[in-house]
Amino acid sequence: MSFRVSGALWLGMAILAPVGMPLLAQSGAQHGNARQAPSAPRGAVIPMPPDRAVDSYAIYSMLMPGDQFAGLPADQAARWAICDVTVNEDDRNPAVPPQGQLKPPSENPKGFEEAVGDYEANKYVRVQLAKGAFHIEHAFTLLGSSEATALRGAKSGPAVSGGEQARWAGYPGITYFSEVYFDAKHTAALVYMNDWCAHLCSSGSWIYLEKHGGRWVRRSGIVTGGA
Repeated sequence: MSFRVSGALWLGMAILAPVGMPLLAQSGAQHGNARQAPSAPRGAVIPMPPDRAVDSYAIYSMLMPGDQFAGLPADQAARWAICDVTVNEDDRNPAVPPQGQLKPPSENPKGFEEAVGDYEANKYVRVQLAKGAFHIEHAFTLLGSSEATALRGAKSGPAVSGGEQARWAGYPGITYFSEVYFDAKHTAALVYMNDWCAHLCSSGSWIYLEKHGGRWVRRSGIVTGGA
């Protein structure tokens, strides 16, 4: 799988295989939560919508550092890197939708389906992220596209200078998020997360979450790893 973030970034990733579920026929317009797509050109970067900020950053923060990085020794993950712009439908290739990878929970299909509708309505949106809005105690950095390219080159390039290696030492790789897609009540959510790391290690997954007792809980997520 590859990403093309704002036309400047290429990410080698594993192909995401659909998991035995037909695509939902409902469109975003059929769901009450689906906001009207912004008037900005397709692929433009918009500020984080205020009505989504608190829940979105809570979800991003709780999901860090991702399955690929969680078990690494401290010296290999002294700092975490997160791309400072979310990825959209055009950045994922193949662009497997959430309903092609996850099944709705039997006890709450409506929340899942409304979040899918929000995705369908806003899948071409890219959102600018702000470091101060995250709630992460571990040291981390938001990287722009040129910095992400430099990090990836330092981790996987055939001939990398000692200076570049030293610059990115302690970063295991970089994490990419999509925008978070919600149901009408903001009690169900879908988000795409990808960890890229050196040595052809990467994984991408759609993750479904629900809010219980004021806290977001991860309910599902299928990780597909590989080159």
